[in-house]
This record gives sequence, structure tokens and C-alpha cells, in this order.
Amino acid sequence: MPTEIGPILARHRTIGEGTEIGALCDIAEGVEIGRDCTIKSVCVILEGCKIGDRTRISHHVVIEENCTIGDDSFIGNGCVLRPNTKIGNNVVIGHLCVFEGDTTIGDGTLIHAQCHITAGVKIGRKVFIAPLFCGANDPRMSHARRHIIPFERKGYVIEDYARIAIGVLLNPGITVGKNSLIRMGAVVTRDVPENAIVQGVPASLLGEVPEEERL
Repeated sequence: MPTEIGPILARHRTIGEGTEIGALCDIAEGVEIGRDCTIKSVCVILEGCKIGDRTRISHHVVIEENCTIGDDSFIGNGCVLRPNTKIGNNVVIGHLCVFEGDTTIGDGTLIHAQCHITAGVKIGRKVFIAPLFCGANDPRMSHARRHIIPFERKGYVIEDYARIAIGVLLNPGITVGKNSLIRMGAVVTRDVPENAIVQGVPASLLGEVPEEERL
């Protein structure tokens, strides 16, 4: 049976047993929320969204159309998920992160506070991203010039088990290989091989991740 959350909110929504929803939330018709979830106050969840069991969503989160969040995940205060963001199971998203949509986040990934994930991105399983990460998807910065410069979206890919330190910047179209490590403050302008350690501006190869640290 749906949790008792008031006749207006509950109508035409699926709310699992044991779920708690805070004050002043705006949840669109057709949204599906699983069992034993916690959704704090002043959240917005728009049409077509699905949220798995036992997931926690903090205050002032905006989840736009057709997003999905798996089981046992956490979304921090003030996050924005734009349309078609797909977040897996056991994912942690820190406070004040922005996901620009059409993006997939794999199971077990941790993205710390104040990260910007641009549109058209794929992030794998058990990835670690420290605060203040930012990546791009428009190599020619075609804003206001798309009648001159056709926009070609080139989202980046971060493969399983990669680790990214504080303040890293990632160019459009980059692939960060499995188990690789990007050190603090790097500006990544070319692909990072599997198991590589890179650092610097622009980032360059320093060595390999020890075998005992690879997943």
C-alpha cells in the first residue's frame, strides 16, 4: 500500500511502503518511488522518473523528466539531474552536483560535492570522482554560433574503477581507462590508458597503478 502522504500528492503516483516524503515537494504524475525511501523537503521530481528502493534524496533536489535512480543510492542537497540521467545502485552523489542529462552512472560510483557532469557522458562502475571535477562536451564552443559552427556533442567516458582527484578538468570526447588514476588539478586533453597514472597541465603519463590497487 502507498505511504500516507496526502490525497493530492498520492494520486496517480506509485509510492512504496515505508517511504517518507518531506514538506513542499512537487512530484509529478506517473512518478514511481520504491520502498523505504527518504525524500527530504522542497524537492521536485518530474514526469517519467523512477526511484528504486531505500534511496535517500536530500533537500532542494531537482530531478527532471525521465531520470532513473537505482536502489540504495544517495543524492545530496541541492543537486540537479536534467532529463534522462540514469543513476545505478549504491551510488553516492555529493551536495550541489549538476548532471546535464543523457548520462549514465554505473553501480557503486561515488561523485563528491560540487561536480559538473555535462550532457552525453558515460561513467562506469565503482568510479571515484573528488570535488570540483568538471568535464566538457563541445570541442568548438559553438554557443551563439551554431549557424556557423555545427554543434557536435562529444561526451567523455570514464570507465570502471577509475579514480579522479580534486579539481580535475576533462576535455570533450576523452576516454579515461579502467583503473586509471588522475591526480589533483590535472587538465586532461587526451585519452588516459587503462591502469595509467597521469598528472599535470596538460596531463602526462607518470606511471602505472600498482596491481594490488586494481579492481
